Amino acid sequence: MTSNKIWIWKKVPGIIDRYNDIIYSHPLLSPSQDVLLYFGGDIQDIQENMEHTASKKYIEWNLQNTAKILNINFPKKHVLLIRPSRIYGTISSFNNFVLSNEYGVPSFLPIYNALEHLQELIKSSLNHIKMCDANKEFTHFNIEKLNITLMGFSKGCVVLNQLLHEFHYYQNKSEPDMNINNFINLIKSMWWLDGGHAGSKDTWIVDKSILESLTKLRIDIHVHVTPYQINDSHRPWIAREESLFCNILQSMKIPVKRILHFADKKRSLQYHFNILKAIGSYAQ
Repeated sequence: MTSNKIWIWKKVPGIIDRYNDIIYSHPLLSPSQDVLLYFGGDIQDIQENMEHTASKKYIEWNLQNTAKILNINFPKKHVLLIRPSRIYGTISSFNNFVLSNEYGVPSFLPIYNALEHLQELIKSSLNHIKMCDANKEFTHFNIEKLNITLMGFSKGCVVLNQLLHEFHYYQNKSEPDMNINNFINLIKSMWWLDGGHAGSKDTWIVDKSILESLTKLRIDIHVHVTPYQINDSHRPWIAREESLFCNILQSMKIPVKRILHFADKKRSLQYHFNILKAIGSYAQ
């Protein structure tokens, strides 16, 4: 495999009747069991789709380029970008992971089988990776050995938020689901990058019982924000919720790594996207 090769796999199967396109880039450094799964924002799509729409102005942030940026930031990780199952114009909807309206606004549920779908997508992706692997470096690449990083950017954070609801659901089941619990234990870190959507609430999870369930998992929590979301005077709840999310977790002794980027800059979509490059300084 060459270091800059990007694969696009169409209709990768997850659970029954749910499929997602996946953009993949393999680690720049030695063979690894580390996987980064990325859920992007509105506007972001594969390059050829963005070339003919209103998104063209922001084409540098297409999913293939974003894969390369993440590759550079996280050179030891397999990078998998999960394309939204529905894109209307510039609006992304991750309705395979969270119940969403036509604008991608989420309605979080205790269970939507998002974790199960993610697990199956990863299994399907591992099969694709092995088929692309000319050097047979990843012959022993099995889901049970993975270290998983989950990353949401902008609209993509709704997926991470639904997963928090499901962590809570599975922890409180009367009969434990060992398959899903073992999968959850593979998740080592979660990154929220400038979360936002068109709804008027639930940009960040602030339910203490749900966050308590998150703390039990000892997942590393990273929060990176810009003025684009948290200084939006038309959506003041975003800043309030983000602050609450971090404060509740910190009060539960979870050391949230929270960074405000471009604080001296005016709100702009360009700086919002630039967070994808800026996190490189904080990558592990």
